[in-house]
Amino acid sequence: MFTSIIEDADANILLLDEDFRVVNLNSGFFWIFYETYGIELRKGNLLLESLERKNPDLTKEWKERCILALSGTPIKVEDVFEIDGRNYYWEIHFVSRTRPDGSQLISVFSRDITVRKAYQKKIVQNEANLRSIFNTVDDSIWLINTDLELIDFNTQFQKVHKQAFGVRPIRGVNVLTLLPASDAGLIDKWRDRYQSGLAGKPGKFHELLPGEKEVRNVEIRTYPIVENGMVTGLTAYARDVTQQVRTEGLLKAQNEELTKINSELDRFVYSASHDLRAPLMSVKGLLNMINMDPDKDHVPKYLELIDQSVSKLDHFITDIILYSRNARMEVKLKEIDFDALFDESFESLKYMDGASSLEITREIDNAYPFYSDASRLSIIFNNIIANAVRYRDTRKASRLHVRITAMEDRAELQFADNGIGIAEEHLDSIFRMFFRANADSKGSGLGLYIVKGVVDKLGGTIRVDSTVGLGTTFTIVIPTRLADPVH
Repeated sequence: MFTSIIEDADANILLLDEDFRVVNLNSGFFWIFYETYGIELRKGNLLLESLERKNPDLTKEWKERCILALSGTPIKVEDVFEIDGRNYYWEIHFVSRTRPDGSQLISVFSRDITVRKAYQKKIVQNEANLRSIFNTVDDSIWLINTDLELIDFNTQFQKVHKQAFGVRPIRGVNVLTLLPASDAGLIDKWRDRYQSGLAGKPGKFHELLPGEKEVRNVEIRTYPIVENGMVTGLTAYARDVTQQVRTEGLLKAQNEELTKINSELDRFVYSASHDLRAPLMSVKGLLNMINMDPDKDHVPKYLELIDQSVSKLDHFITDIILYSRNARMEVKLKEIDFDALFDESFESLKYMDGASSLEITREIDNAYPFYSDASRLSIIFNNIIANAVRYRDTRKASRLHVRITAMEDRAELQFADNGIGIAEEHLDSIFRMFFRANADSKGSGLGLYIVKGVVDKLGGTIRVDSTVGLGTTFTIVIPTRLADPVH
């Protein structure tokens, strides 16, 4: 019965007496000894003598193990041996037992653990791979247990935490003790976050943390660790989203700018179509009057009115072209000759209705060379001088004084007239598209809007001071540029 039991056992079994003589063994132990060492072990054989003939070193090792087992100390060892070029691993247990007659028996049990060793090796390799990934990701990762003790963390967490709080994380400590003790509010906030996660609720938070060069915007996510339906810990991830937040802010600003542009474009299309159609309809109506009026002496008057409508239409189209040119053309820099620029503007406007009655004087100080876009500066000159002509006070001698001062880093342009002036309630609106103070306004409503756009394009500023009945002063400051700006 005993022989049957040990033969059916999963383990390889060997029984030795105090003299290391084989009392019994099963076929598993016989064959493993035979295949490994070439020894045919039988009942009655002396184990050490059998081993000595094959391997003296192995004999010594087995003797030490058996003696230790006889002393009452159980032994567990692992042996490796090669069969047909493949390594096999065995776990061997040595245990001594006392017989009823007082003699001792050594039980040797061995089990093939080759498969288990292969799995262990794979697990170690996988753990090493996971640890490598764990430590090379850009996110900070840390794990805590239900007692808020820091179980593990990666190198990024260690780096970021040290930068932010000046404390090096240590495994096993309460994670809240790694925060500044003086900041009770911060500790309470993180305690609430951890406890919420340990209660089974994932979390998402944002923090501003000190970085190497600047404050960083960090997104933190927490996930409960659940085993067998119970929360046993918490995994936390922290990602630097500073650039993402900046990009989102930029996109938001761009969307707002696009919304503004689209709104202005809708208003522009509506107003432009109306203002372009009005003089055309006026011309059409006057032509009908000519055809219907039997008195041909009225024709010169009709033609004069047609000429006024066509001039108004031409002026409006010119403003649209200037608006488009400023929006689309690149800034082209060159050294500016303010005297030549002034003469060019004056020459282009001298045939404008009422221009001859406006006395224009200039005061130009070119102490430093000034670099900017000549065509855009011409737009500024032409529009502001044209406004001084249109809105002159016909009850008195009209004057416009232009003073230009070029400094090392900028130029200041001042246009001061003694025209009808602008009411105070309109001063904040004059640079808006198609703004007209009243129905009798002579311009297109685009002039000062274009001027403001040009000044912005050149990186400058514009200010207006005006008093009704006394006049208006525009002060424009534009920086000098030696290189094209970034668009």
